[in-house]
Amino acid sequence: MADWANEPAPGLGNVSASSSNDVTDRTQMIAARLKSIYKKSVLPVEKRHRYDYFYESPFLTDVEFDAKPQVMLIGQYSVGKTSFIRYLLGRDFPGQRIGPEPTTDRFTVLINGPEERTIPGNALSVHPDLPFRGLERFGVSFLSRFEGSQLPSSVLKSVTLVDTPGILSGEKQRVNRGYDFTKVVSWFADRADLIILLFDAHKLDISDELKGTIDVLKGHEDKIRCILNKADQIDRQQLMRVYGALLWSLGKTMSSPEVARVYVGSFWQEPLRNMDNAELFEAEERDLMKDLAILPRQSAVRKINELVKRIRKVRTLSYIIGHLKAQMPALMGKEKKQQKLINDLPNVFRTILKKYNLSPGDFPDIAKFSSKLKEVQFSEFKTISEKHLEELERCLTSDIPKLMEALPSEKDTPETLRQKMGSVAISNPNSMNVPVPTRSDKFGKKNNNTANPFGYSADDEDQYWALQDSAERLRESFEALGPEGGFLSPQTARDVLVKTGLSKDQLRKIWNLSDIDRDGYFDMEEYVVAMFLCDAVIQKGRPIPESLPATVVPPSKRGGLSSYE
Repeated sequence: MADWANEPAPGLGNVSASSSNDVTDRTQMIAARLKSIYKKSVLPVEKRHRYDYFYESPFLTDVEFDAKPQVMLIGQYSVGKTSFIRYLLGRDFPGQRIGPEPTTDRFTVLINGPEERTIPGNALSVHPDLPFRGLERFGVSFLSRFEGSQLPSSVLKSVTLVDTPGILSGEKQRVNRGYDFTKVVSWFADRADLIILLFDAHKLDISDELKGTIDVLKGHEDKIRCILNKADQIDRQQLMRVYGALLWSLGKTMSSPEVARVYVGSFWQEPLRNMDNAELFEAEERDLMKDLAILPRQSAVRKINELVKRIRKVRTLSYIIGHLKAQMPALMGKEKKQQKLINDLPNVFRTILKKYNLSPGDFPDIAKFSSKLKEVQFSEFKTISEKHLEELERCLTSDIPKLMEALPSEKDTPETLRQKMGSVAISNPNSMNVPVPTRSDKFGKKNNNTANPFGYSADDEDQYWALQDSAERLRESFEALGPEGGFLSPQTARDVLVKTGLSKDQLRKIWNLSDIDRDGYFDMEEYVVAMFLCDAVIQKGRPIPESLPATVVPPSKRGGLSSYE
């Protein structure tokens, strides 16, 4: 067994080579098609029935479809929002303010650029290549508290980060902002791909303003990720109680039957203060970073999802406005009839819902919609256009489903999957994975990448890895497969193994041995192990072992797994 384990594999570079030239970037293609669908079928209905007024959502522009994924961070002051961004970027950024007091007093958008500089909000809102023109509606008082922070960053090539002011408590402090904080958050939430809610382990109270902010995130529950930050400053027993208290508070605040996903840890570059839960914090951070890393790959699906939600709202608004228009008298008593309809709005909604077989979730909030109706004249409304409704229905039943077929799915064969994926991650920087930080030293471990540039000898049992040389040779072929956040998807890894020509039973055993952490994905080290096992069978005719020898298991994964003890 020792000879079998210690003989390095030459590497199966030809097995993992997978590339295709001149493949159209699917994200750009889908964005272009969505723009066409919106302009042709959706925008005319929005203008006809004043969607921008009733939903306080401006008409979409081309740059919003082409924009990079956005990540918005929300939390009370001193929960670590800015420190988290600094950790993610691996450096300071222009305009950065960190402190225990409420230091971030403005919305800051972090964007990639060739030089470090801050961009005032008024200039940022009229920039032709950035999707912030819609913020003009909040006026100069907001734009003076809005700025862009530009810096060269590999992270910002793939995503845009939005840092928000620390949320305070008290009516006086809300008034002093000079703008409607929750409405601005709602504007960004509509366009964000991920919303991160941060909580301090020492400050779990949810203030009125924070509750109001969470309320405007309704409808975006799928985007929300919660972080219990600074958890290394309490011991294990306290953490258990704090975690339970946070879930209880969120359960009362977030109107969702599902428990929110809460990541626990210390999300900055400093070493943990308390190592009691180091393994837990490392696993939690790895999961969160994986979520962030694959955002660009999910961008196309997110754009489709947001447009579908908007189309459903537009269609329902069309029915509501058309119904209200039809109820108005031709000559006398218009004001009286309008007031009666507004007062009876719940029954009006119920009638429209049953008549057109609509979903209750597609209707606007009654209180907000009622206040909007009081400011307009029903007699000026447009009637329902059957042509427009047919256009919207075709979008939902034909155009967008066809667009979804261009995305990878479980029904794809390896050939069609390669046609869809192609070299997208290489040809377009906007679609690459986010290079998130990995800090083993932060969790009390030696950083194997920097401890010794020439590796370790077999005498160092803790750090020696028999496949280190193979890993260096296989890195290029691993990157060519387009890993998402450093991980090969189950489908991609399966295709690589199938190409070896080994039997299904052999590949099943190799997969079980290689997927050491049992998450269904291959990282670089697991990929190397899999290639090594395949090579041992194909080139040397050796049987597949029942368990991995200790020297074949990557040092980072020797955490007491029974499969190789």
